[in-house]
Amino acid sequence: MLCPVCKTESLGSTTLVEDLPANRCTKCQGVWIDSNVYLVWRRSHEESLPERPGASQIDPAWETNEVKLCPNCGRFLGRYKVLPGEPLYINRCRQCNGVWFDHHEWSALVERNLHDNVNEFFTRPWQERVRTEEIRAHLDRLYLEKFGSEDYERIKQTRDWLEGHERRGMLLAFLQSDDPYRI
Repeated sequence: MLCPVCKTESLGSTTLVEDLPANRCTKCQGVWIDSNVYLVWRRSHEESLPERPGASQIDPAWETNEVKLCPNCGRFLGRYKVLPGEPLYINRCRQCNGVWFDHHEWSALVERNLHDNVNEFFTRPWQERVRTEEIRAHLDRLYLEKFGSEDYERIKQTRDWLEGHERRGMLLAFLQSDDPYRI
């Protein structure tokens, strides 16, 4: 097995958390986890750990922005975003389902109790949630910039008040009218 990043280094056996076998590159310290091995390990740990915030920052320099080939079957590895607003991407083979972690990525997941959710990162719901949260954060910054902090806070409060109001339609019509007192 050759390292997907270094392309010349062989991957050596290692053990990650709680007896999870993997392969590590001695040069770049990236980690390869076979899909079947991970599934066996995951099933032996029945309960999912609650997600928690990480104490350390995720460094975008961890990511190697180049095409990576699967060390197991030689196919291209797909790239998946893990957390909204964080520069953390993980590579997975679409053929054999093995997963590649660049240096520090596995430890960032362990720190956040996400290492027991690895297979979820590659699902459509997970990726849609990441995308939705990133769009929401982007629009939040945009509205804050356009409205200013005081007006933006006030309009959010008004929106929350209107959201479930029984006379919402009438209230909106009143607000949108140029002169609600003119017949």
